[in-house]
Amino acid sequence: MVTGRDGAPWPCGGDRSRYDGSTALLALCCALLLALTLTASSGPGSGQGPAGGADDGMDLLRRAADASRKVSYQGVQAISSTGPAGTEHRVVEVEHSAETGTRFHEPGGAGGMRLRPAASSEWPDPGARVLDALEENYRVVRAGAGEVSGRPAELVEALRADGGAAGRFWIDGETGLPLRRMTLDPLGRVVHFSEFTEFRVVDAAAGAAGDGRSPDPWGDRLDQGELRELRADGWTAPDRLSWNYRLMDARTKRKPSGPVVHLSYSDGLSVISVFVERGRLGPGSGGTGQGMRAVEGGGGTVYMGGAGQQRRMWESEEYVYTMLADAPADAVAAAAASLPGPDEVGFWDRVDRGFARFGDWFGI
Repeated sequence: MVTGRDGAPWPCGGDRSRYDGSTALLALCCALLLALTLTASSGPGSGQGPAGGADDGMDLLRRAADASRKVSYQGVQAISSTGPAGTEHRVVEVEHSAETGTRFHEPGGAGGMRLRPAASSEWPDPGARVLDALEENYRVVRAGAGEVSGRPAELVEALRADGGAAGRFWIDGETGLPLRRMTLDPLGRVVHFSEFTEFRVVDAAAGAAGDGRSPDPWGDRLDQGELRELRADGWTAPDRLSWNYRLMDARTKRKPSGPVVHLSYSDGLSVISVFVERGRLGPGSGGTGQGMRAVEGGGGTVYMGGAGQQRRMWESEEYVYTMLADAPADAVAAAAASLPGPDEVGFWDRVDRGFARFGDWFGI
């Protein structure tokens, strides 16, 4: 639960949330997890804005979301993400059960298999909401055919208002599942790429990924009433970051240092996560073990960097903000500008521990 300024707790909903199996689309597409009021958004700039035209590719993507609730599979995914400090490459083993969810295992990584639970009737389908954002922001079209892991696939492109490709999806012709996904920045450079190098359909029993009752590392989901109370207490939780990134999910988790609020935003292609907690970064500098650098601007200091992921951290008034994103640099900068700016003085000695803590939530 989250506490108010006087230390009194306020409720955060008794039920643990569940992620729908359709989030496999977003997991394979890099993405998701992912309700609210009062926006701090900025309007589209020159060359930006929703793309018009018919969306003849959305049916394939909605079919992909539906397929993950019906088809169990196993495979190996190659993933690469590019951030300020370079490109990170990973190989992930995937086990998906249509009934219970998806497990991911990174060979040589810590923590063993990580579970993303499947469908639950308590919460709306987050996959559908992310696809709604994709349809709102981009023109989604069929763009031909291809092959992934020896399997015929249909290509779908998400186009910006200027006609440039912002994302590409390769949808398996047999199962309707996404086999390859790519996100591009406005200059056409690849920001995030994932594909199955091995893929096989299995029966539901062989594809069992757990019973869906594992503790949720993301914390308790906040409902609309709890969000209103949170905002009234001084916490920042805008409904949008910039014009195209909607708030998809809000959660809270109590850590030894106090409550942390986790906000997930998406434009339908990428996810920007914002963690907010009360406090300061601390007096003194302990180094930049996470490959971050201090950037002065806007009256304060922002720590930026990250190999693969875009990472930013700063303090503003009584709060510390941490932003993690697999998104183009221009989108991350616009999103950061929608949040309270950094204070005049910023320090580092808790940053490494802070990123390690958030990394535990992400499994990174």
